[in-house]
Amino acid sequence: MHFRTTYTWLARLWLCTAACVLPGLVCADDAGAVLDLLAEMEQAWSTVDDYSKRVEKTERLVDGDVTEQLILIKYRQPGQFYMKVLQGPNKGGELIYPAREGSKLAVAHAGGLKGGLARLLMKTVILRRVVPTEFALDDPQIGEWQHQTVPDTSFGATIARIANNVRSGVESGEGVISLAQDCDDTDQCLLRLDFTFPPDAGQQHTVRDGETLWTIASSYDQSMYSIWYNNPRVSGPRQLKPGQILFIPRYYAASSSVWVSPRQLLPVKIEVHDAAGNLYERYIYSDVRINVGLTDLDFDTANPDYRY
Repeated sequence: MHFRTTYTWLARLWLCTAACVLPGLVCADDAGAVLDLLAEMEQAWSTVDDYSKRVEKTERLVDGDVTEQLILIKYRQPGQFYMKVLQGPNKGGELIYPAREGSKLAVAHAGGLKGGLARLLMKTVILRRVVPTEFALDDPQIGEWQHQTVPDTSFGATIARIANNVRSGVESGEGVISLAQDCDDTDQCLLRLDFTFPPDAGQQHTVRDGETLWTIASSYDQSMYSIWYNNPRVSGPRQLKPGQILFIPRYYAASSSVWVSPRQLLPVKIEVHDAAGNLYERYIYSDVRINVGLTDLDFDTANPDYRY
């Protein structure tokens, strides 16, 4: 992938590193370098037409359970997805979004007997295959068991989520933001962004009749699962009562670390922790292939390589 870039963040990084007592460290609160890097990442994303990647996903649920999966993802602009669970709960499950042009539904079939898809789908087995089912992305039996909806998993959505949090912190004068190089013993270096935000920053919301965590999250441009995680007494996204008071966090999480490829300017690894220091989620991206020329068949249930 090739694109023009000014690398303003790199100049800031060198200047700040030179001013630090210990080599390799970056001055805390170097928000300017981080903002410049995020702008370059947004520019890099604008050059992406399609990609494929593998994601090692670890997520902590509201009840404290931790789920782990390895997922293959294919993506094509403006918002087509193919996903297959390679390891973990629901292994072998596949999903295509949208189900067809103009649809707001996904089409999927379950793999294993565990996992979000298997909780939803009717497990009618025919010759070891499961009948595919169409469903909305905010279906309660799906959304309650994963942190993000399908569109939220794209590199573009991830970069936007990071950038929105950092810019909000800078505008509010809150948090600690830093940028450094993270090199291994073979001198292979990544850029590391670290963010810490006050977990009590946010506002209260009084639930109105007919509201769900999904509709409330949309009105505040916040993650549904992040709101639920911060209100653990709520038994489910649709189990709200009028007059109930919710805390709406200003930031996605209390602390986050993001490792970025200096060549592709895309995330390589993300770790997010809650206010108690518990790992909230971890995503590791591997086998990332950019602009490989994915076709309609990559997002079609008729693909002979898929098990629809």
